[in-house]
Amino acid sequence: MTQPAYLRAAEMTDLRTMLDSARRPILVGVAGDSGSGKTTYTQGIRRLLGNDMVTSIPLDGYHRENRAQRRRSGRLPLDPANNHLDLVKEHLRALRAGKPVEVPIYNHQTGCFDAPQIVRPAPVVVIEGLHALYEHLRPLLDFTLYVDADRDVKWRWKFERDVSYRGHDPSELEDEIRRREAAYKQWIDFQKTSADLVVKIHESNLEQLAHQRNDGGLPENCYHMEIVIAATQLPLPALTLPVNLNAAMEADSRPFMLSAVRSRYWGKRVNVAHIDGVIPLEAMQRLEEEIMRLTGISRDLDLCLVNNAAQNSTMRLAQSLVAWPFLGKVRALLQEWQAEDQA
Repeated sequence: MTQPAYLRAAEMTDLRTMLDSARRPILVGVAGDSGSGKTTYTQGIRRLLGNDMVTSIPLDGYHRENRAQRRRSGRLPLDPANNHLDLVKEHLRALRAGKPVEVPIYNHQTGCFDAPQIVRPAPVVVIEGLHALYEHLRPLLDFTLYVDADRDVKWRWKFERDVSYRGHDPSELEDEIRRREAAYKQWIDFQKTSADLVVKIHESNLEQLAHQRNDGGLPENCYHMEIVIAATQLPLPALTLPVNLNAAMEADSRPFMLSAVRSRYWGKRVNVAHIDGVIPLEAMQRLEEEIMRLTGISRDLDLCLVNNAAQNSTMRLAQSLVAWPFLGKVRALLQEWQAEDQA
């Protein structure tokens, strides 16, 4: 069977080369609650394309109040009125035009605003924050992602991060987390209904699949991930995840689940990939090698999974499953621009 023309073109030209000659930057919006893991997935895109190809802009700097001011006012940063969202829109327009912007910076350690920084757009610009997918911002974005962690998961992550790395007082943080519950439902949660891709994060439920009793146990930080994306034809070659089935029969086998289910999500036809357990390290390395060959990254594969495979492999596979449709959307857009330029 003759291979479709768009797949032949996909193999002839890598994404990095195409992005270097693109007519404008590709803008990605990543939204979700604080502590939900937004940065994890922007890191996946950065790793697979290369650091030099991606600029990230956190929207925390666009808050109207610093930490001390919020204590006095009682207002939360989840309230869109407590953010400079018009300035975000202005900056998105400038970035799409290839112009630098002066980005306000919020320092999470001090709770204050630092001096603004000039940000020049890379081929891919990631906008990450609580309100990144608001209606007046979406038309300026080329790809949208929402990270939807379960309540207990995100609060545990947020508490660990804010106390250990951001210097928050534990008692004050517990009070703020309780106050954020209704605000999240009112001002943040609805954004997932319009996202191109949604990542849902739950506690692992592999133990429920065991018969009579689970003898293997689960490693720490093991999660059940759902990748929800509209069914579409991606202009990309086949991607395989090689798994040694013999290993599943061995006495010391590690728990692992991967499934794909057609479904509906907020009225849209979607495919849902479910990942749980410990993805085999060798399979993850082979998968990333394939993706990096496509994107044109000419460096040795980062093998950071070797030292922490049990904790990170499921999350890293989820990153790849997020990045892959994004890369397909980017390639389709770049090919469309090339066709228009040649017409």
